[in-house]
Amino acid sequence: MNSDNSTVQKDFSPSRAVWKTQLDKGTHAPHRVSRITCIVNKLFSDKIVEQIFSLGINTIFDETGRTTREFISPRSFGLPGSTIKMQSTPVDVFRFTVQRKQARKVMDYLVKAGDFNIPGRGTIFSQDLIEFTKKEPPFIAFEEMENNVNHDIPYLRKLSYVICVLSVTGSGEKLAKVALDLGVCVPLITHGISNDLRDQLGLIRITISPEKEVVHLIMPEQDTDSIIKLLLEEGRLDRPGRGFIYQTPISFGLIDSRMRVGRQQYAASMEQIIAAIDQIKGNTFWRKRLDTTGADAVDEQLWLPNDNCEISVVSEEDAEEHLKYAGMKAGATGSTVSRLKILVSGAKELKVSSLVQSTFSVSAEKTNDVVDALLQHSAVGIKHSERVQVLDSPAAYIHTF
Repeated sequence: MNSDNSTVQKDFSPSRAVWKTQLDKGTHAPHRVSRITCIVNKLFSDKIVEQIFSLGINTIFDETGRTTREFISPRSFGLPGSTIKMQSTPVDVFRFTVQRKQARKVMDYLVKAGDFNIPGRGTIFSQDLIEFTKKEPPFIAFEEMENNVNHDIPYLRKLSYVICVLSVTGSGEKLAKVALDLGVCVPLITHGISNDLRDQLGLIRITISPEKEVVHLIMPEQDTDSIIKLLLEEGRLDRPGRGFIYQTPISFGLIDSRMRVGRQQYAASMEQIIAAIDQIKGNTFWRKRLDTTGADAVDEQLWLPNDNCEISVVSEEDAEEHLKYAGMKAGATGSTVSRLKILVSGAKELKVSSLVQSTFSVSAEKTNDVVDALLQHSAVGIKHSERVQVLDSPAAYIHTF
């Protein structure tokens, strides 16, 4: 009986349900697309943008962030041992959508351009989702492009993208350190604004800043529950107003495994060895070392129900508050807002300082209502830059009030 129920839950897809519902309504045409995310050092950003545009993709959304690694250096005065410090590097987070059947070939070209198969060069991954926008992604004519691109890249599969939205200043560095110690991935830290928790806390909200640190982690699917529980415990997210965590699936990608920087003693670094084994295996299962049953410190009753959705809305800044309250009225608990820059092909770098992305984490039963409200109050179908994206979120955690 239990196995049957779990199978039904696993097969259910809230985003697919949204696609069917909106397709029947016929007001806004839903597109089944892949969203590709590239996390790359700013020194190599121009090269990646050039490659994306050369493929015929004319719109890229860019968010500024920083990756964090451990920097290992010898102790002063020739003393034995070494010191370890956290070191941050500014990065660009490029996101754009393509037709699902062309996602892998697009990734192949970007891996070649950015050398993402080399540890330390960045992270790239693809996620399947539903998108509402004025036009669907263009069809890319690969046969007209260079043929010296490797189309047999051993991408990693069965990965999870975990997003931690934190309210306490400095907690992002702490969770990043936990991820590095566990050998999960190179953490990405961005910043956003959120008022939903503060709105629910009454007078206590004056102690909670609306500014949030957002930690992005990519990890093996089989370790996700255990790692999330450890992050909840380390970040004390079982307390009101500390923040929330949710998970979304990754179709395939390459993870930056260079988590430590310093003097190398051998011909190949440990990160290079790990990356090589990952590619040979085609996954990260061999790295599993966490036992889910051993991380039970967090109250299971505080987990949100399964089958949630991440709903992202790209809009102009002056529409953000209106969209937030429309979503909350339909059942969302609030949104996290980050600033974006839009890059458009055929023109010089187009900076739109007022462009923002509002991200909601919504339960499955409320997803259709929230999507309806956001589509009704947004400029999707009118302005090319605006869009609504719906992505499955198998697990989420937030302290309820």
